[in-house]
Amino acid sequence: MYEQKVSEAFAMTSQIIPLDDDYEGKVSAKVDYLEVENATTAVIYLHGYMDYFFQNHLAEFFVNKRISFYALELRKYGSSLQAHHHDNFCKDIREYYEEIDYVLNMAKESGHKEIILHGHSTGGLLATHYFLHGKNKSLITAILLNSPFFAFKASKAEKTLLSIITPLGKYFPFIKVTQLDSIYTESLHKDYKGRWDFNLTYKPIPSFHTYLGWMRAISKAQKEIYQHTIEYTPALILHSDKSYTKTTWSEEVLHADAVLNVDDMVYYGEKIYKNLSMITINNAVHDIVLSSDDVIDNYFAAISTWLEQNPQFH
Repeated sequence: MYEQKVSEAFAMTSQIIPLDDDYEGKVSAKVDYLEVENATTAVIYLHGYMDYFFQNHLAEFFVNKRISFYALELRKYGSSLQAHHHDNFCKDIREYYEEIDYVLNMAKESGHKEIILHGHSTGGLLATHYFLHGKNKSLITAILLNSPFFAFKASKAEKTLLSIITPLGKYFPFIKVTQLDSIYTESLHKDYKGRWDFNLTYKPIPSFHTYLGWMRAISKAQKEIYQHTIEYTPALILHSDKSYTKTTWSEEVLHADAVLNVDDMVYYGEKIYKNLSMITINNAVHDIVLSSDDVIDNYFAAISTWLEQNPQFH
């Protein structure tokens, strides 16, 4: 059984990342990392929305392969969220480039020649966007995405409504638009219907409110990545075989993506990435590494195969 608690050999080091002040004042980010001695490859992990890094068994998986692991906690998330911040908020996805630059340089200066940018959900959108536009994108040699947030899960009518209201986020960024349902988070946490232990202040039930300015930033970033293709860089996208679309609880939530539409991941993933391995993981939840043990086994096996197919990571 996969455990979040790790042995002393896999204890991660934390470092605060000082950042320039933004429109809300002082901000910082954090990186948790475990550098493998003489490793030439590193993974930099970007978490999703209403999230932070607590999936220690993911770090252990890479370290066991002699790959260094860096988990970036973005500004206004997790322990980096401060009282004067709007939670998990950005006006533009480029705001996160500063902390990504920092960790990329950190990995490079530690001697890693190959860097895999690994994003989950909104982190998958951010990883793609940074690879297209970031100033240090040349340091990245591969992309690994877990259920990337390439499109809002919405009906055709809802998408039309989004296209009308999201531009208003430029002028009214802090209007609270919605509060996400907590079915998915409840399906994960040990105090509800799941088996994982994570900080409910950082990943709460009920959820944080979603702001109009954040929705505009995400919508804008999605439209920007649709305009590009990534020709040669190796990419791996993993996703569940099905989405859960209801708003009420069912046991199906434990075996499906209850957050996003997997068809969007496939459609936009294949449109953007040309050197792509697209892998379906049956019965996976949105964050595949928080699924049942047999699903996590399949997830890790798929990543292992992809790494073996790209000998530069050995």
